[in-house]
Amino acid sequence: MGSDPFSPEFWKAYQKRFHTEEDELFLKPDFWDQMAESYDDLEATPFYQEMVETVISEMEAAGALAPEITLLDLCCGTGTYTVRFARRVKEVWALDISPGMLRVLERKIEEQGLKNVRPVLADWRLYSPPRKFETVFVSMTPILNDLEEFDRILGVTERYLAIVQWAGLRENDFYREILERFFNRKPRKRGPGAVVLFNYLFSLGYPAEIRFFSGIWERARPLEKELKRLLFKIRGEGLSVDSRKENEIRTFLSERARDGKVISHTRVRIAFVFADLKKEALAFA
Repeated sequence: MGSDPFSPEFWKAYQKRFHTEEDELFLKPDFWDQMAESYDDLEATPFYQEMVETVISEMEAAGALAPEITLLDLCCGTGTYTVRFARRVKEVWALDISPGMLRVLERKIEEQGLKNVRPVLADWRLYSPPRKFETVFVSMTPILNDLEEFDRILGVTERYLAIVQWAGLRENDFYREILERFFNRKPRKRGPGAVVLFNYLFSLGYPAEIRFFSGIWERARPLEKELKRLLFKIRGEGLSVDSRKENEIRTFLSERARDGKVISHTRVRIAFVFADLKKEALAFA
């Protein structure tokens, strides 16, 4: 790794230190398909609601959401942001790799009578956009862990780039206890996430801004749904789960369930990174 933190190459090499083979599992549609129907549970969490509304208002104040703008919502999921953007811009292209996620989004589009949302089922890594977009928004996706893909995102951004991404903290007590008790393993170390993106933009000469949100996500899921989610995450760590261990984990969750639901708490730190690419670029000697 180079020693000059003002160079893009430094941050590309630094980011690669946090890549693992298991990361690829989280870039496959079946993982997100399984999450789709419960993904919007987060919208019941006050911390998450406040974060979403703050991001929207700050983008609007900066000019990134306006009636003449066509916006790309990359890895849009179930459209938490998409449907809010649609009320503020000319058109939203909502791209995701997961058919399940887009089915939920399409229900929202129909229920809310939105006419300016264009769902796109595609893997961003294989997709060639036919145009640039005045604003590009990217939220909570493993795609952001690859700075080569981030370069492609910059390539389709006409002016405003808005990113919501993990910032080094995501701790779920159930998940940690399960890994330690049944697999004698701690959760893998989280990379700095959005902080690298902020520094990478700085090294390219873009004067980005960054804001942090810290809080707790609370989710209440039916036992079997929570079990299914946890098993998929565990396998994503490269661990195997036989039927005996699956039953042990089910028993563990049932002992902690209330009225058939498992209530889990996840401590998180998330960052909002925003850049106007047409602002005067920084110059480094």
